[in-house]
Amino acid sequence: MAGTDDWLSVARADDPDEVRERILTGYRDGKPFTPYVPTVPLPGAIDRVLDFGCGLGRNFPYLTSIAREVVGFDLPPMIERCRTLSTRPVTLLTSDWQEVSTRGYDLIVATLVLQHVETAACRTYLEDFARLAPVAYVLTRVRSDFDVNVFQLIADTQLFDAGVCVEVDHDPTTHQLRVLGREAFDTLRLAGEGGHYEVVLRSRM
Repeated sequence: MAGTDDWLSVARADDPDEVRERILTGYRDGKPFTPYVPTVPLPGAIDRVLDFGCGLGRNFPYLTSIAREVVGFDLPPMIERCRTLSTRPVTLLTSDWQEVSTRGYDLIVATLVLQHVETAACRTYLEDFARLAPVAYVLTRVRSDFDVNVFQLIADTQLFDAGVCVEVDHDPTTHQLRVLGREAFDTLRLAGEGGHYEVVLRSRM
């Protein structure tokens, strides 16, 4: 099982630690449920940020440190879990994409989310990202759960200028992102197969 049905099942798990483990593989083995700080530069002035696929609010401590308003979006049962399990309050938690889409943002953050979204839905969300914010930060595996190249999906929209992609993994000492290397966006979209990469997307709209 993959995609929405899988994550609905995860969100409804009886044990909150099972939810955390699915969001952050290795949590049960000692990885702290703390946010990754991007290794790539983000816009200097951020007033409102959207955490797309916010889960249990793992990113909130970092995002509330850089933005005045933070909006968290996820599936309905995940938002309900987030309301009770998040350690940091934010401006708005919602599972209503229409509500999310009525607002404008300075930055959209999608951390380890797009790789799990069904292909057609992922394409639609990316199109919305370009309309809703001038900049999006994406951390994703190259190939999705549906064997589609996420970077090619981004390119197919023709709505973004992409920066250099930074390959990262989890540093077991700092529990932050460790830079492994850099790759051109076009190389990844045409021939990328594995690994996790950060990229900053600037909207052309």
